[in-house]
Amino acid sequence: MAVNINSVYQKVLTLLNKEQRGYLTPQEFNLLADRAQNETFESYFHKIKVSEMKPKNEADYADVLEMLEEKLHPFHVDYSVTSSDGSITLTSMYKLVSITREGKRMTQVNKNEIDYINGNPLTKPTVNRSLFVREDANNITIHPAPTVSTSFEVTYYKEPTAPSWGYVVVNEKALYNSNTSVDFDLHACEEEPLVSRILILAGTTIKQPDAQQAGAQDMQLTQTQQNS
Repeated sequence: MAVNINSVYQKVLTLLNKEQRGYLTPQEFNLLADRAQNETFESYFHKIKVSEMKPKNEADYADVLEMLEEKLHPFHVDYSVTSSDGSITLTSMYKLVSITREGKRMTQVNKNEIDYINGNPLTKPTVNRSLFVREDANNITIHPAPTVSTSFEVTYYKEPTAPSWGYVVVNEKALYNSNTSVDFDLHACEEEPLVSRILILAGTTIKQPDAQQAGAQDMQLTQTQQNS
């Protein structure tokens, strides 16, 4: 279940207005909401890395990792694509996990290494020992290139969709419009941390340090409760 964009915006406005800290326009909120979601999403991979480095006999290891994997599950993509020239293009890819060719997992190499590898008979890739190169963020080249249309299985994590609080203007007031809104892609448990993070970012936007402090205190309280 995703986080409702209107729920987060209303909570942010309520906390900002509680002590006359200012008003956050829908445009400002949408920009900060996108940044807060991306920061939260990116933190999952760092937390997984930290969890994997912990001693395996810690009782909470499996639970922490399982929770992070559950949060990342909506972004996990298993994609089958065909190519006849060795070029693969993927959209909205954040992190590539693996590519397989005829059931065999391929190895990634750097772009500046592939010419040397292809020129050496001992390291030159084969269909059973294929390589791939990331040309840029979304384009991949397969070595050796297939001579006929070939299927490849690609596993990756996609980028979150930018959240947006849609609205219509009635009597010079912005009213929530669910038809044009885009909810956060994050797990429902991230609603309160998102509110806190947006408050911190909003404190800079509207030049209200106490809004930043309120958000930071809420985040600290949430972290304390989670770790207790």
